Amino acid sequence: MSNDNQPQPSFAPEIKKTRRISPLWILPILTIALAGWLLVKAVHDAGQRVQIYFSDAQGLIAGRTTIRYQGLEVGMTRDINLSEDLSNIYVDADIYPEAAKLLGENTKFWLVKPSASLSGISGLDALVSGNYIAIHPATESSSSKSKFIALESVPTELAINDGLTVTLRAKDLGGISVGSKIVYKKIPIGEVYNFKLDDDAETVIIKASIQEEFRHIITNKSRFWNVSGIGASVGFQGVDIRLESLAAILAGAIAVDSPDGGEPVKDGSDFRLYKDLKTAGRGIPVKITLPDNSNLKGNGSPIMYRGLEIGRINNLSLNDGRDSIVASASIEPAFSDMLNQGTLFLLEEAKVSLTGVENLSNLLTGNFLTLVPGEGPQTRDFIAIQQEELDQVQAKSISLRLLADNSYGLEPGVNVLYRGIPVGNLSSVELVDDQVAMDIAIDVEYKHLIRSQNRFFVSGSATAELTEAGLSVTVPPAKQLLTGSISFVSEGQKTERAEFPLFQTKALAELAKHNQSGSMTMKLFAAELPPIKKGSPLLYRNMEVGSVADYELTDGGVYINVSIDNKYNHLVTKQTVFWNRSGVEVEASLSGINVKAAPLKTLIDGGIAFDSLPGIENKTGKNWKLYSDFNSARKFGQSITLFTTANDQAINKGMAIKYQGVKVGEVMLTLPDFDRDRVEIVARILPEYVKQLTNTGAYYWMVKPEIGLNGVKNLGAIVSQYIAVEPGKGEPSKQFDLHDFAKVDNGIQFVLQSENRGSIKPGTPILYRDIEVGRVTMVELGPFADRVVSTIEIDPNYAYLVRANSVFWNASGLNVQFGLSGANIKAGTVDSLLRGGITFSTPEGNQLQPQAKAGQTFYLNKEGDASWKQWRTAIPAP
Repeated sequence: MSNDNQPQPSFAPEIKKTRRISPLWILPILTIALAGWLLVKAVHDAGQRVQIYFSDAQGLIAGRTTIRYQGLEVGMTRDINLSEDLSNIYVDADIYPEAAKLLGENTKFWLVKPSASLSGISGLDALVSGNYIAIHPATESSSSKSKFIALESVPTELAINDGLTVTLRAKDLGGISVGSKIVYKKIPIGEVYNFKLDDDAETVIIKASIQEEFRHIITNKSRFWNVSGIGASVGFQGVDIRLESLAAILAGAIAVDSPDGGEPVKDGSDFRLYKDLKTAGRGIPVKITLPDNSNLKGNGSPIMYRGLEIGRINNLSLNDGRDSIVASASIEPAFSDMLNQGTLFLLEEAKVSLTGVENLSNLLTGNFLTLVPGEGPQTRDFIAIQQEELDQVQAKSISLRLLADNSYGLEPGVNVLYRGIPVGNLSSVELVDDQVAMDIAIDVEYKHLIRSQNRFFVSGSATAELTEAGLSVTVPPAKQLLTGSISFVSEGQKTERAEFPLFQTKALAELAKHNQSGSMTMKLFAAELPPIKKGSPLLYRNMEVGSVADYELTDGGVYINVSIDNKYNHLVTKQTVFWNRSGVEVEASLSGINVKAAPLKTLIDGGIAFDSLPGIENKTGKNWKLYSDFNSARKFGQSITLFTTANDQAINKGMAIKYQGVKVGEVMLTLPDFDRDRVEIVARILPEYVKQLTNTGAYYWMVKPEIGLNGVKNLGAIVSQYIAVEPGKGEPSKQFDLHDFAKVDNGIQFVLQSENRGSIKPGTPILYRDIEVGRVTMVELGPFADRVVSTIEIDPNYAYLVRANSVFWNASGLNVQFGLSGANIKAGTVDSLLRGGITFSTPEGNQLQPQAKAGQTFYLNKEGDASWKQWRTAIPAP
């Protein structure tokens, strides 16, 4: 039987769901994690982004130019861009995180690239690794700043080595450059790292660094000099060529030397850089003031001592006043004991004259100085003198001065003769006040020949004289004919007189003998020459006692020399007054006309008279004053000078000076003093009032008319203003201040402060209940120009009215105020409208405040309150 019809078992498939992650997702997850890790690492490695600005992009490559600190790479450039204003370029760079602390406010960047110059090769490592940007860290790290400006070169503080820094000053840079070596005995001990011009653009400042191991070489006596290039000097001794090392020739160098005895110096000490070894001197520096035309060389004239060269002149310059030449010199240290106040320097100069030749070799080699040792404390300032002055200093000769109207062809060096024997020589010839002054030196051994009545005259020329015996001709020796000479006659007593006249001939000298021995000479000064001439008589009470010797023009007037016979010289006293006595004197007055005729000789020749008149100014400086006539002299008295700064005082010549209405003097001249912003008034006080009005206590003020409701004061000043004076007690004086108002005896001063001056000025009255009790004496700006300070003076009889709480206000002028309700007009008294005024009052209270102390300061109100005028504070008089 077939099995096809057998029933088959039935079953359903079982489906199970698994929740595991497929392994296929592992790869994308790992990819995402790796990408995240790479992103975080990239951000971390990128560090801090900064921008560095350069002047150009030369040597910079984005992505290749590294940033290094002390050779370690600390960053990388990412991009190079042009700035918006096209003035420069900037580099976007990343600073690695571990180097971020290098950034700060004063971080410095600069480009390092290989360079070669005469001073050496720098940036050599950039040849291998390429250009790179160097960084110098900030003193304080900060990540806030991201923009920096690159330096052109390595910073100065990094260019110098640890050691001593010095500053050298020179007139020019010469062959010096950055990197030039500082050498000591040709061993490099430092180098130049910077140079610049001084602020005045006159001096070059060179900064140099000395290595620490050589610091002790530099002392306060060190000398630096330039050894750059090739030096040569040509002289009569031959040609001297100086060659330094090849490096110094190419790159420049500075040499230094330090004499013994110096002290260590601090960083930044200043030194002078000399142009060469000779100029440096390497000795003790001294200053020597030279005479004019010394013909010394400023770059090496020798200084000698007993034939040995002990120093040299380094430089010649003018002193601060530009009136003399000062030589800067160096002396060998071995001769330092001779540099004291008694030491002199003698100018050895060539002299060629008809009398001979001295120091012929100086014509070829130039003049030089010789040291003449002396004694005294040490010094470094000296004066060079010539041989004649040295003879005087060493008491080998004495100096005299001869005065003449002409030089007579005489030149320095001619002999001074006594009985034909040379006893001295002529030192100098110069023009002094329109006279020829000749200085002569007489050998000290002939000092006894200088006497009070000596007469000097020009000799050395042929003379002819007609005498009773016939014609006498004198011919001196040939040498004297060529050079000339000065001779003298020795007569009189021993004297210290140092000035004598020089006569043209011996005959004129003999003619002057009587005048020298029998008369006294005086010099008078006059504004103009009176009608006199040489020989006009000098009269004392109409008796001739002398004559006019001569006269000469001078600045502002005329000098008149008069001689008085010795037997009358006792008539000249401290009170003697001279006046012109020429012609006829006519004096007209209300009582008639008085005519006084001079002696006949003075009518013809003119004349000068003198007498003793007490209280009259009789001198102008050291010379006697000559008045135009007797009346002018008698009325003149004494000159005084008044000073005023007021600009409203019309002061004219002839204005009277009065004391209580009595004329005691007058104004003679007014002069503006532009430098001191004031006017000088020259006045004269009559003789009889000189004693009382020319002392330090005298008080002068300008009297002006005062018109007010209280009446008219100083009515006389309406027609003619005048100056009033109050006598004083004190030392004699000739200078006084001219005040604007009368003096208040024992006045009490107070100070008022206000915002503006208004109408206040010196003389403005101080009022109390419309009664004048004082005045303003001075108005000026405060010390800080923020207020006006007025000084007032209260009459001592009213000083008790000013209390510690008194109120002051300006009562001057007219105050008009406009408003919606109309105009409000406030006016003081008519007197205050005319003169101005300041009013004060004291507030009412339970207790009266104490009297204000002298000098107390009050505020000056611009205007017064209506209530202030209603105060009725009772103030008892003391």
